[in-house]
Amino acid sequence: MALDRSKAPELAEQTPDLSIYPTVLTSSFGTRVHLYPNSIQPIIRLEVVFKAGKWYQDKPGVASLTAKMLKEGTTSHTAKQLADIIDFYGASLEITHGFDRSTLTLYCLSKFLPELLPIVFEILEHPSFPKEEFELLKQRVIQTLAIDKQKNGYLATELFTSSIYGADHPYSTVISEEEIKALTLEDIKAFYKTRYDINSSEVFVTGDFDEEGNNLLKGFLDQTQRNTGLNNVEKQYSKKEATASKKMERSSNTMQAAIRVGRTLPSPEHPDFPLLYLANHALGGYFGSRLMKNIREEKGFTYGIHSSISIKEHGTLISIGTDIKGDKIEETIREIEKEIEVLQRELLSEEELNTIKKHLAGKFISDNSTIFDKMDRYRSSVLLGLPPNFFTNLQNKMQQASREEVQTVAKEYLSTETLHIVAVGGTQ
Repeated sequence: MALDRSKAPELAEQTPDLSIYPTVLTSSFGTRVHLYPNSIQPIIRLEVVFKAGKWYQDKPGVASLTAKMLKEGTTSHTAKQLADIIDFYGASLEITHGFDRSTLTLYCLSKFLPELLPIVFEILEHPSFPKEEFELLKQRVIQTLAIDKQKNGYLATELFTSSIYGADHPYSTVISEEEIKALTLEDIKAFYKTRYDINSSEVFVTGDFDEEGNNLLKGFLDQTQRNTGLNNVEKQYSKKEATASKKMERSSNTMQAAIRVGRTLPSPEHPDFPLLYLANHALGGYFGSRLMKNIREEKGFTYGIHSSISIKEHGTLISIGTDIKGDKIEETIREIEKEIEVLQRELLSEEELNTIKKHLAGKFISDNSTIFDKMDRYRSSVLLGLPPNFFTNLQNKMQQASREEVQTVAKEYLSTETLHIVAVGGTQ
């Protein structure tokens, strides 16, 4: 039978199982190791995750600079020597920080793990924190910050997060050059000492990892004891949810403007979360969403507008973001509010709801296509305190959702009276 190219292919029903159940071992001093072996390719990814993100810092910027300084040398190797060793073995080693955690990530061929694992533990256990490199790092950070603060998008995110959480909250992105300048090397050393405790870290190993590699890793963990006793102290911040706000600020770039709209949401464990995930997707979660059709396709105000749900360990946020023409701020905000109100007032059509469900199912499959993707979802579940099958259950619950349920959560959580609206730049 000839293929009819005038018709789009039918969307297949997809209800995949996204769950994996790695082996979990515990070292002699308490480190949990999550092992997900797979020998299809001779590659290993090792991740060591610490409670060393912004949530735990006492001074602005200290979590970021500590993570960066760990690669600046050890008591046995300079930063260049470390980089040369890693390059020699064709490996990749990065140390990143986030709002809640900091992570050392090593990618390497499995046959080189015996040579590289000692380097990993040397970096984590014996950093030298050279003063000259620290001062240079501060200069680079300050220069980058000065450039960022000329960008409408960066300034809008600062204003948006501080409006929701407060400027001093760790989930706010506000930081100044003066705060970076004020940091000392002693601040970095103190944060490292109390936060980078391997004994209370979570280790995730993915890939071609055999019994020999397991014994090697276990040997390093079993001989590492530097428990400060301070990592178990959880910092507390007020769960502020300020009333709705609307803030406009000028910037040096008046030809364009950045808009941010959103609010906090219930945690992923809440029964309404799957419905909110669906509502967000309909609103601005994919290229065919309502906001994209309206503000990009029909109005031509922007190249793109997106709505997303961000899940952190101590809070969940929905945010709508776009960069637009500088003279279209008020019109764009009105259209965003209009689309939210339509979502609350009118039921989704069965066709749109089915399209959204199938798009999400396909996206979940795509985002779960490699062994590293699978471990990423599992790691998120572990760090967020969710069950390993959370994302499978989320997908199944979304597939069962009705139009009426989506409308109900839109009314309850997306009222324009509860939203924070921010615009920076343009000609307000």
